[in-house]
Amino acid sequence: MSERPNPPQEPQDDPRPSYTPASPVKRALAWMGIVYMVILVLLTTYNLATGEPLHGIPGILLFPACGGLAAVCFLRSREEHRTPLLVLGVLAAIACAVNLVTGVIALVGALGG
Repeated sequence: MSERPNPPQEPQDDPRPSYTPASPVKRALAWMGIVYMVILVLLTTYNLATGEPLHGIPGILLFPACGGLAAVCFLRSREEHRTPLLVLGVLAAIACAVNLVTGVIALVGALGG
C-alpha cells in the first residue's frame, strides 16, 4: 500500500503568546543589576584573595545606582515630556560621573598603596 501525502493544512491560530520585549526602563534596570553583580563579584574575589577588603571606595558602589536613575529619568522624560525628570536625569548623570571618577581614584590608591 502506498501512503498518500497529507493535504496541506490551513494555518491555525498559535496558542502560544507572542514575544513581547522588555521595556527600555526594565532593560536599563537589568543592566544596572548586572553591573552591581560584576562589582560585587570582583570585590568579593579581591577580599578572598588578599584577606582584607578594599576601603574608601563608595563611589564604585554608587555609580551604577546613579546611572540607572539617570537612564530611567531620561527614558521617562522622553515619554512624558516633563522637565523635572530631565533635570533629575542630568543631575543623576553628573553624580554618576563624579562617583565613578572618585571611586576609580580611590580604587587605584587602595590597590597601589
